[in-house]
Amino acid sequence: MSHSTEFYLVRRMFAAFDAKEVSALADVVTDDVRLRLGNAPMVEGKSAFVAAVNAFLGSVTGTRHEFLNLWRAGHTVVAEFDVHYTRLDGGKVTLPCCNVFHLRDGLVSEYRSYMDATPVYE
Repeated sequence: MSHSTEFYLVRRMFAAFDAKEVSALADVVTDDVRLRLGNAPMVEGKSAFVAAVNAFLGSVTGTRHEFLNLWRAGHTVVAEFDVHYTRLDGGKVTLPCCNVFHLRDGLVSEYRSYMDATPVYE
């Protein structure tokens, strides 16, 4: 997989996330994917991934990920971005975030999000 292919996969993933197209997200992860969003517990497996993403997306009105940097090391992609949230009360919050993706066979096998999302829920 080339840098551009891996970066395209991550960008495609967040386009689906921002569009709330969870099935499109599920299409780019392995069956045994591991997901950790912030300080939430790690979930494992595609069905747990889908449930966690649906729960998160249900807790906000919308998101928009603005990529700042993408790096690759071996089969790992690191994405730095600002996330623009629209809260359920209509308020807007922008937070910095860094995600780490481990890739296997052209799919995301592990997804770790490093962010303090507290301001989204205050």
